[in-house]
Amino acid sequence: MTENHELENNLKTHSLEHRNSSKSFDVFSAALVGAVVFAVALSIYFYRQSFSGELSVRPEEWSAFGTYIGGLFGPLISFLTLIAILKTIGLQRELLDTQRSEFAAMEQLQIKALTSQLSQIKRADADADRRLVEESRLNILKILDNYSTALHKEYEDKRRGYEALLDWAMTGHAAPSREQINLVRGKLDDYAKRLAALTLLYSDLCFDDFTDVASLKAAYQEGIENVWKDSN
Repeated sequence: MTENHELENNLKTHSLEHRNSSKSFDVFSAALVGAVVFAVALSIYFYRQSFSGELSVRPEEWSAFGTYIGGLFGPLISFLTLIAILKTIGLQRELLDTQRSEFAAMEQLQIKALTSQLSQIKRADADADRRLVEESRLNILKILDNYSTALHKEYEDKRRGYEALLDWAMTGHAAPSREQINLVRGKLDDYAKRLAALTLLYSDLCFDDFTDVASLKAAYQEGIENVWKDSN
């Protein structure tokens, strides 16, 4: 925002300089016209002082007066015209420099605006991707939580069954075979390993940083495969 204000201030400054140049040119033009009028009046005054009398009706005297005026003001007008041309060239050069600076400032302003828009679009896309990842993460964690709850329930059922077998044997009833006890105990160990692996996977999916949904799903798929692999 600060850079945009600076560029706008530069544009205003260039416009003010252009207006000041136009005013100075108007003053210069008025000065040239005033100089010519003053020179005409002064030359007529000196002519009248040197050649007093009434207005002549003789063509040769008017021709002499014309020669006097032409000889006096021809070089003056040429000199003033040259100065005016040089002044005009200088003003045109200043105008071109001002326009070039204004175009450069406008181009920078447009580049800044475009860069800001692209940055906003990128941030919006990143935020949208992040929201999608978080929504997918919550859905996967919910699935893992349901699966862990069901597995924990089965574990509790197996544990109660195992304890019932041990109580049955300790009360003097017909004892279960060692194979049956080992089988139930193996199931309990298997469920315990699965629960531990699910807990670890749940923690990893909670705290790991995923850039997209595909990497999240890949981590989930790999974790589930490891849960079943470790339980074998």
